[in-house]
Amino acid sequence: MITRCNTLQGNAVQAVDAESTTLDSTAPTSNFSSLTSILTPSFALPPVHLSLGAYGRCPHHVAIEQALTHLPCDPLIGNLSTAKLQLCPQNRGRLDVEMARALRLAHPTIEWRLHANVQIDYQPRLVDLCDWRDELYWFAQVSKLSSVLGAPAYTAHAGRRGKSSLTDVLRYTLEAEQLFGLPVGVEGHYPTKHDTWLLSTWAEYQQLLESGAHYALDLSHLHIVATASGYVEWGLLQELLASPKCLEVHLSGNDGSADQHNALDVGSVPWWWPLLAEVNPNVVLFSEGRQAVVASSMLRVA
Repeated sequence: MITRCNTLQGNAVQAVDAESTTLDSTAPTSNFSSLTSILTPSFALPPVHLSLGAYGRCPHHVAIEQALTHLPCDPLIGNLSTAKLQLCPQNRGRLDVEMARALRLAHPTIEWRLHANVQIDYQPRLVDLCDWRDELYWFAQVSKLSSVLGAPAYTAHAGRRGKSSLTDVLRYTLEAEQLFGLPVGVEGHYPTKHDTWLLSTWAEYQQLLESGAHYALDLSHLHIVATASGYVEWGLLQELLASPKCLEVHLSGNDGSADQHNALDVGSVPWWWPLLAEVNPNVVLFSEGRQAVVASSMLRVA
C-alpha cells in the first residue's frame, strides 16, 4: 500500500508518495529531528524503565543502589521507573543463584530481567543467540537465574554473522523459549564497516517480523540502520512496534555512526520518537541512555 511520508532535503521536509522515508545520511541529527517536530503526535508516553547498563561498568550492586537512591531520569523522557530493572552485561561482577535470591528478597516489588550476555561466569564472556548450539549449558544457567528472579522474559543479541545464519538464529530463539519456559526475544543490531552483525538491515528486520520469534527492538540501533541506508521503513517499524511479538523497546541516543548509549537530547528529538505512539501496550520500554554516577559508600567497597 502506498502511504504518505516525507523526504528530508537539507532542513526542509517535502511530502512524497512512497513506502519509506528517505533520509540524508550525511545530515546532522538536527535534520532528522526537524521531521519529528512535524510528525510528532500527541500521545501519553508509557512508563520507561531503567536498564542498569546505563551505569556502565559499575558493579551490579552499585548500579542497583544508584537506581534506587538517586532518581534516574533522561532529559527527553523525564523520570525513569525502577519498577522493572534489567541486569546487563555492562555491569561488573558475577550473578549467581544466591545473588538472584537476595535481590528478590531485598526488593520483592521489583520485576527483574536478565539481558544478553550478563556475567554468570567468573569472567565476562560474549555469548549471543548465534552461539546457541555451542553454549546450551550457558543458556541453561541463564534460564535457571531467570527462574529464580521470577523474570517474565529474557532477551539476547542475535550475534555475529560468521557464526550462524539469521534463519538459524530465529530458530534458536524459538528453541530457547522451550528451555526457558518463558518468552525469549532476539535483539537486532546495526551495520558496521565489516558487516559484523546479523539482523542489521531493513530486509533482515522484515525477516524478523515474519519469523514468529519474539524480539527486543532497539531504536538507537535502528537510527544507525537508517543513517547507513539513507531511509526509514516507517511501515515496517510501525508493524514491529505494534506486534505482540515485541517484548521490549530500548531507548538511547547516538549520532548515527555507532552505538553510544547517550541520553536523549531535548534539543534534538530523535526521528523515531513519534513511533512510540505505535507501541504494543504490553511492551516494556527500557532507557539505556547513560546515567551519572553519584558518589556513594558502595563505590569505595566495589
